[in-house]
Amino acid sequence: MPKKDEEFEEEEEEEDDERIMTMMMFWEKHSPKETADKMRELGGGDALIYNELFNKPRHAMAHFMLMGIGNFDDGRPLAPQLEGKRKFFKEWVQDGEDGGALLLMLELFCMKECRPALEAFSPVLKVLWERDIVAEEQILAWHENERSLMEFWPKFFSQKDAETIRRSSKEFVRWVQEGEG
Repeated sequence: MPKKDEEFEEEEEEEDDERIMTMMMFWEKHSPKETADKMRELGGGDALIYNELFNKPRHAMAHFMLMGIGNFDDGRPLAPQLEGKRKFFKEWVQDGEDGGALLLMLELFCMKECRPALEAFSPVLKVLWERDIVAEEQILAWHENERSLMEFWPKFFSQKDAETIRRSSKEFVRWVQEGEG
């Protein structure tokens, strides 16, 4: 008996937006300012993220920064890797909206690419805050809204992951709220 067509179908491989590779090739030979300028020049419209067409430019650029410049090793703690590339992220984040986009896309990144960081996110927040990449108010607002990814991009939301990343963030949040001391 011949096999049905669906049995021959292979799992679709995720495609990366070409801007990720552009940023991978660009950042090592350029300053943080030049790299941030290049990211803004490339823009984030009509982005391909996890095989989905995505048209939220700030968030797409944050994703391209994480995937292209970050290129993080999920076998190592995320915070020290982010610290090593902090100047690039700091230069790209120009305002609160960029910071909020970066934070939300970091959550998605951890869910999809760096699952160990879901359980060790306080050090990541500390880098973002200490290096003035993301403002305290944005971090606290993100932490209080465990459904932020659901509200933004429901397809990739996981209640369990949202709870895990926020639970692992409590130490940092408590520290900031108690006056950094």
